[in-house]
Amino acid sequence: MASAAVAAGAATSERPAPPPPQATPEYFGELEKKARALAAEPANDRPKIELPKQLAKLTYDQWRKIRFRPEKGLWRDDSGRFEVQFFHPGFGYVEGVSVSLIEGASGAAQSAGTASPPQRFPFSSELFSYEGFSSPPASTGLEFTGFRLHTPLNVESYRDEVVVFNGASYFRPLGKGNVYGLSARGLAIDMGEPNPEEFPSFTEFYLVHPAPSDRFIWILALLESRRATGAYAFHIQPGDPTLIDVTARVFVREPVAALGIAPLTSMYLFGEDAPNRFGDFRPEVHDSDGLSMWSSSGEWLLRPLRNPQRTVTTSFRLDAPRGFGLVQRDRTFDHYQDLEARYQDRPTAWVEPLAGFEKGSVRLLEIATQLETDDNIAMAWVPDSVPPRGEPLSLSYRLHVGSADDVQGPAARVAATRIGKTEKGARFLVDFTGPGLLRGDDVRAVVSTTGGRILEQHVEQNSFAEGVRASFEVAPEASARDVELRAFLKSKDDVLTETWSYLWQPN
Repeated sequence: MASAAVAAGAATSERPAPPPPQATPEYFGELEKKARALAAEPANDRPKIELPKQLAKLTYDQWRKIRFRPEKGLWRDDSGRFEVQFFHPGFGYVEGVSVSLIEGASGAAQSAGTASPPQRFPFSSELFSYEGFSSPPASTGLEFTGFRLHTPLNVESYRDEVVVFNGASYFRPLGKGNVYGLSARGLAIDMGEPNPEEFPSFTEFYLVHPAPSDRFIWILALLESRRATGAYAFHIQPGDPTLIDVTARVFVREPVAALGIAPLTSMYLFGEDAPNRFGDFRPEVHDSDGLSMWSSSGEWLLRPLRNPQRTVTTSFRLDAPRGFGLVQRDRTFDHYQDLEARYQDRPTAWVEPLAGFEKGSVRLLEIATQLETDDNIAMAWVPDSVPPRGEPLSLSYRLHVGSADDVQGPAARVAATRIGKTEKGARFLVDFTGPGLLRGDDVRAVVSTTGGRILEQHVEQNSFAEGVRASFEVAPEASARDVELRAFLKSKDDVLTETWSYLWQPN
């Protein structure tokens, strides 16, 4: 495992007071009790949905032809802003989830404690159309595998998809103008460890019926796995960006090597570091291009993502972080040239901790792949310790999802990373852009390395990008398998940019 600390010398920012977590609906307390009780019992394997013959061997394309009937959408005819559509089992989606509705838990009713108990919303084949089927399957024994939330996001006249919950503890959110890209998760267990990763699942959902005037919605969820349980509350406020406040109580059943909090999953096939890799006509292919981190001291760090030659796990010490996330900074269509995938419109997801993030590290997993259909990037904040069995790990954070790079980031930042082979090693060209860089001769690059030697370096104005390009040649030490690199720009008295951090694997 490679290891890196947030580098000193990065640009700093004043830290605003974090917003308080949203007060959760009353039923969240009952869900917490349920998660605590489950954690005290041995875990049972989740039963799979026994699919009838006509569903058991569906291909992906056949499964996609089973479509939810939009006119059957939950709350579709309400005067409010939200509706819900559901997913049908099949093609690998064979773990059912229960969905219950909670009425009167919004606004004044919740304050008065008059919310109704949850009512199960049952699966029915009448909710779906079955293209290519001679007859729809019987509803008996079938369950939903997930759902998607719709609301006016891009225009007021149409209810767009804004978030999907479907599979394990994954959920895929969107901000205004985005198309689906990265995914968030409820919890990750042993991500990047030598032993196999465990994937917890949301098994029960509770949808709180919004009031007609509400521009937010509450979704509660029960999480279960062999080594952990949890109660989750999602306060979702769609917009530009979409804000999702996550409140969680996590209970550990059995020891874990690494508990991943606020995990994100994405894809990076290649970018400007290796354009047209695999003989692809497109210059770049990725859902995210960087891991951004803001430390408690105010330092910023940007780690460009990679599709490595061999899978690598990297740990960044980040106690009491102000924020971290996977960003898609490159928003220029010409850099992708993909009319269908629209990589320039994939969302950034930024995690703003509100409570429960103290001693710990951000872990980044980069998996070698040759396919853009593989989610080969994963990250999470890993606490140094977790409470003993029976005691909750209490967390809350705000997820910002949209097209912004990150929240209140440094004024001058990394825009691109390019690499060229040289006789002795490699030359790195790092473009920094932002105000304050066009100062003439007083801007210099501060470059450092572990496992390598800086042979030569210089900076020059980049008028095309309205910034400065730092160029430096690096040779690996004879015994080095991995070379850690860091660079930032500085004037005589001031740090001007965030810190660029890169793991080079010369062999």
